[in-house]
Amino acid sequence: MRKALTVSAIAVAASMALAVPATAFAADASSSPSSTAAATAPSSPDPDASPSPSASDGSGAPVDTSDSSTDPAPDKAQADVSITSSPDGESGYKAGEKVTFQVTTSDKADVSAASDALSDISVTSQDDTTYIGTGTVKDGYGTGTGTLTVTANYPDTGARSTATFPIDTSDSPTPAPDPVGPALSLSTDGGKVGDKVSVTVQDAGSDSVATVRSDAFGGTVTMERDPQHEGTWHGTATVADSVKSGTYGVDALLDGKVVDSAKFGVQGSDKPAPAPAPGRSTLAVSPGSGKTGDKIAVTVDAPSINPKSKVSTDSRAFGGKVALSPGKDGKWHGTATVAKVKAGDYKVTTGTGADPVTFTVTAKSHVKPLAPSEHKTPKGSVNTGMAPASHDQEGLNSAAVVGFAALGAGSLAGAGLLRGRRNHG
Repeated sequence: MRKALTVSAIAVAASMALAVPATAFAADASSSPSSTAAATAPSSPDPDASPSPSASDGSGAPVDTSDSSTDPAPDKAQADVSITSSPDGESGYKAGEKVTFQVTTSDKADVSAASDALSDISVTSQDDTTYIGTGTVKDGYGTGTGTLTVTANYPDTGARSTATFPIDTSDSPTPAPDPVGPALSLSTDGGKVGDKVSVTVQDAGSDSVATVRSDAFGGTVTMERDPQHEGTWHGTATVADSVKSGTYGVDALLDGKVVDSAKFGVQGSDKPAPAPAPGRSTLAVSPGSGKTGDKIAVTVDAPSINPKSKVSTDSRAFGGKVALSPGKDGKWHGTATVAKVKAGDYKVTTGTGADPVTFTVTAKSHVKPLAPSEHKTPKGSVNTGMAPASHDQEGLNSAAVVGFAALGAGSLAGAGLLRGRRNHG
């Protein structure tokens, strides 16, 4: 009895020992990502294969050693990838060639791809389960096998797969370095009046003569060759005193030809122009008097002020300010009209520092005597050279004539009465 129990126990132990590792391996394999482009389907049993010998308990009776546990359901998440392009050469893809691949998923997913052999990788969705991607073979990768890893992220799970492709970049030409061209550099990109600015011009060994030109620096700045560095010139520019605030262009020239440019900002002084000293400007009005409505010429000579300045005169005699315009003679000219003001003297001033002048407003103009050719000689009269009497004088003369006539008539009447009395007496 003891011997039978021992044999049976040995058979059961052997069956358990075979079942446990198989189950553990299956579980581990289902959780690891596939290393091939397409997922591998489980294989079907071969009907032509010979049956495996069954385990025995020693008495000839077969012992069931199969795993009675249920196989786990396959993972529904998929990310099958395949290379759909072919290299131009037999040895593999060359640097710069495009590698095209296709990804198939089990449902709509967020698909991405990565490879240390490719650059500019992109993935585009064709539909919910098909994605097309491309990548460019990197230069200098060498010769070997490139690996492409694709990841599909689903809302609640994910999948990953890889694909390989041959690469041979051993004969890729080494790109020639870009030639170094002339370059201008400034120690600062802005400053104020009087600041010093270090300027450098480089031309990679050129034997030309370098200069720098800018209105910010008052014109051209001469450069000196650097004895220790071939093709390099240095110079010092000073921000000009007359420059105004703003941004100015700076040009580097080699043998008088502009080869590079930069921008330089200036914070200028922008001080207002000083007022002219009193007495240096002069003011004149012509004529110096007139009545309401007369036109008066006004002239200002101010050589100490900016020719583009706005100049005007001011006087109550002219009703306020009168704007003047610059003339070709360097002076400002204008015409004033005598306003309707009381007769008297009025000051005329200007903002240029000139001394004020006096203008006289008259009540009315004087009678202008006629020229000899304008004299008219009445019939029976002698031309005395005197002008005809004014209308007022003619009225006085008429009144005098009437008075004298009345006086004569009265005298005659009185004489007649006196003569009649004498006759009756």
